[in-house]
Amino acid sequence: MTVIRKIMPTELSQYRAHLLRLDRTDRYSRFMGTLSDEAVERHCAAIDWGRTILLGAFEGGVLRGAVELCGDRILWPNQAEFGIGIEKALQGKGIGSTLVRRTLTAARNRGIRHVHMMCLPENARMRALARRFGGRIALDGGEVAAMFELPPPNQFSIALEALEDGSGAFNSILSGVSGLQRDRLAA
Repeated sequence: MTVIRKIMPTELSQYRAHLLRLDRTDRYSRFMGTLSDEAVERHCAAIDWGRTILLGAFEGGVLRGAVELCGDRILWPNQAEFGIGIEKALQGKGIGSTLVRRTLTAARNRGIRHVHMMCLPENARMRALARRFGGRIALDGGEVAAMFELPPPNQFSIALEALEDGSGAFNSILSGVSGLQRDRLAA
């Protein structure tokens, strides 16, 4: 079972391991360029949890896909950007759609009105996701820029995020229990 939930600061090592597992092409797509393992390590060490939300797709308790939403209230009032990376085994299964939808809901609920996403022109999946969720797409210096305009939060969007957070936590517990049961049966 794939569990979608927020990634906690205590799970930074899982996020780092996920980014390091991305193959060369997917890492290039995620960071819009070549990034060494050391650069990935520095990126993870520099995450400011006060302005970043990470959502992840966990399979068997292992993080296999993640989206990083980052904003800065001083430099970019009411704006944020996100980047997404999904390991090959989960690509094409709707995980990216779920992560993007939930990220946009989380951004909306924090009063963010504009979310930006950049991708390479050859990244057809990201362009399709941007279109699917109403992103305005433009070519920007050889890269594709998508901008999502979000409405203000309302009771429904807040309840939806709370429900999905609770569901993710509950499914994590169930996933862990079923994993424990498998381990007991195998012993």
